[in-house]
Amino acid sequence: MPPSSYDGRHRAPGRHRAPRKVVPKFSAGLALPTAAAAALTFTATGAAVATGSKPQSVSFTQNAALVHTAHLEANGQSEYQQDVLDRRVEAVEATSAAGARMSFANRAARDQARKALAERQAAEAAARAHSWQLPLKVYTLSSGFGFRWGRMHAGEDFAAPIGTDLRAMSSGTVIFAGQESGFGNIVKIRYWDGTVSYDGHMSTISANVGDKVSPGDVVGQSGNTGHSTGPHLHLEIHPEDGSPVDPLPWLRDHGLLP
Repeated sequence: MPPSSYDGRHRAPGRHRAPRKVVPKFSAGLALPTAAAAALTFTATGAAVATGSKPQSVSFTQNAALVHTAHLEANGQSEYQQDVLDRRVEAVEATSAAGARMSFANRAARDQARKALAERQAAEAAARAHSWQLPLKVYTLSSGFGFRWGRMHAGEDFAAPIGTDLRAMSSGTVIFAGQESGFGNIVKIRYWDGTVSYDGHMSTISANVGDKVSPGDVVGQSGNTGHSTGPHLHLEIHPEDGSPVDPLPWLRDHGLLP
C-alpha cells in the first residue's frame, strides 16, 4: 500500500478536520422556500397574503419598497384615526362647554326666578302686614268724636251686639289689655306706623300684653263695660301714641270708609 494511502487512512489523533460548511450563494433575487405549503409576502397595505407553493422571488429592493409603502400607509391611517379622534374629542368638549354654559344659564335663571319670587312674596307679606281694616264688620255709628255733655268724647262709637268679634286693624303689638276707669275692659295696640288704637267697653279680652298681632286677628269681643249706655265699641285713634284724633277722617284716609 502506498504510504500516502496509509497516511490518508491513519491520521494521527487530534488532527481530524471538521467537515466544511457549505454556504449557499444568493443570486440577485431572493427565493422563498419551496418546501413550505404557502409563502407570505407583504402587500402595499402591509397585510400578509398567502401565495401558492411555487417559489416566489422578490428582489431586496422591491421588498424594501413594499415595506416602506406599508409603513407610510399605516402611519397615514394612524394619523387619520387620530384626526378623527381629535375631532370627536373637540366635538365632545364643545358640547360639554355648551351644555355647561346652558346649565349655568339655566341655574342663573332659576336663581333669579327664585329671588324674584322671594322678593315678590316678601313684598306681598309686607303689604299684607301693613294693610288696614276696620275692627268689626257689622256696626252702626252711634256717637261721634267731639264734646258731649260738657266733656270731650275722644273716639267714635260703633254700636254692635255683645260678643261681636273685635279685630286688630293692622300689624302691631298689644301694649295694654285689662280694665281702665270709664273704658271698662280695653285693649290698646301700637301698630307698625306708631299709631295706637283703643278698643273700649269690651265684654271679653282675648289678647295679652306683648302679643304680636296681624290684620284681622281677634283681640276680644264688644260689650257694655265701664261708662257705657249700651253695647258698642268705643274706638280711639292716637297717631304716634299722641293726642286722639277724629277716627272717621283717619279711617277714610286709610281706605276703610267711603
